[in-house]
Amino acid sequence: MGLSDIYVAVIYASFLVIGLTTPFALTLGYLWVDTAYPQLISTVISMIPSSLIMGVAAMLIYVVGDRRSPPRFSVYTALAIVLGAWITLTITWAELPDEAWTKWDWAFKTVVFNVFLTLVLRSRVQIEAFVQVLLFSASMHMISVGIKTVLSGSGYGRHLDIIDSDAGLFESSFLASVSIALIPIILFLRKHAILIPKSRIRDFGYLGLIGIAIFSAMGTYARTALVGFLVVGVFLWLQSRRKVLFTLCAAVFALAVLARTADTWGERIQTTEDYETEGSAMGRILVWEWTINYSFTHPLGGGFQAYLIDRIEFAGDNGQPGLVIYGKAFHNMFIEMLGEQGYPGLAIYVTMMLLSLSYMWKVRRRTKGQPHLQWAHDLSGALMTSLLTVMACGCFIGIAFQAVVWYLMTLPVCLHAHLQRVEQLEHGTDRPLPWMPGLSTAASMAR
Repeated sequence: MGLSDIYVAVIYASFLVIGLTTPFALTLGYLWVDTAYPQLISTVISMIPSSLIMGVAAMLIYVVGDRRSPPRFSVYTALAIVLGAWITLTITWAELPDEAWTKWDWAFKTVVFNVFLTLVLRSRVQIEAFVQVLLFSASMHMISVGIKTVLSGSGYGRHLDIIDSDAGLFESSFLASVSIALIPIILFLRKHAILIPKSRIRDFGYLGLIGIAIFSAMGTYARTALVGFLVVGVFLWLQSRRKVLFTLCAAVFALAVLARTADTWGERIQTTEDYETEGSAMGRILVWEWTINYSFTHPLGGGFQAYLIDRIEFAGDNGQPGLVIYGKAFHNMFIEMLGEQGYPGLAIYVTMMLLSLSYMWKVRRRTKGQPHLQWAHDLSGALMTSLLTVMACGCFIGIAFQAVVWYLMTLPVCLHAHLQRVEQLEHGTDRPLPWMPGLSTAASMAR
């Protein structure tokens, strides 16, 4: 047993012990397990059902002693429950039932835990704590890749994460997407975090994480990163009050990053220009075409892992038959939902995303010009940018049920519900009230 095994085991045990007196710590513990993947790093943790234990403990402790004023039942929560039932029902007609059950095992837990989150994230402190743990858990992956990129310039095809795996954030394209999507959240925490005392060390730490996130995304050489940088850059520019200064700083930093990374990055990005001959890009277009055609005859989807039955044929030269590939992955979160869960699943999924975006738009619009609610205004903008980033990147990678995507969908629901609670506490009523300006600083901090 190495020191890393002991270190990870101590962290896991700490969440369980603290959770006995502070139930919310168990929710953070599950988030850590679900994002940092200690079970893939530590041999000790891998010997137990770590996520199951933490998740069951969090829900059990909540039911027993932490059901203080739960938020009202929302349309988002109802849709999540319906989707959870639907993805279970599709197993009955899945093309490959055994493979479908394997993916259902973790996808269903993702949906259930996010329904649970709408009940437990009730205050500003809890929302921030969740965001902080999400950031620090993802940073475990970003720091490894980012530092190696800074030191060596990296190179496409090299594995730079802690272990060689394609699970979750260990997969390069998904890591690049999440690294970029977390940049607006890091900027929010640098400005508004209350759990970590404000200091120069804290500010430099968050700025350092932004640099690490950028180098991490660049170091993966995933072309998805180009999409992510474009979305984040545009939305941060739109939200910036000093657009000229922001543009200059972004340009200087971009040139510095490009100068440090290897020429392979430019070569990798340039392959998007010749998509018809570049195998990866053309393969994605063909599998998207196959899935759409498949949905015409299977409108309810083919169940999880339905892509394993696809047949993709590339065009040959001079009219000759081209290369044929079987079982090519969807490489698109929305095509993934269509192929596996059909039109009903896709409709529910997209509706949930649009609801999350609408919640953030409402929070941002209704907290504008209220200094005591500036934190909510800025967090809503950060979450909106982050969710739009993973949605854009998700058009090129199959991440429909990845936990981080769902966290970015659910956090807006929790923030919206929290501000509704603030309003009700301010006016001394349990009935929903219209949004009103002038809430006190004390009320904005209430649970």
